[in-house]
Amino acid sequence: MMLKAEEAAKQRGCCQAYLDTFSFQALGFYERLDYQIFGVLEDFPLGYKRYFLQKSI
Repeated sequence: MMLKAEEAAKQRGCCQAYLDTFSFQALGFYERLDYQIFGVLEDFPLGYKRYFLQKSI
């Protein structure tokens, strides 16, 4: 599904994809799809991290 969304974005002229996730969610999933971390909020919520990721498409 992510690959289809990226392909649809490319067809619309987009060249970057951005998303965010939490340490208790899908970080590994997005990293396997070649998304790179460009920012982290510590303790957001307390005891967890919020990750911001990007990918050239």
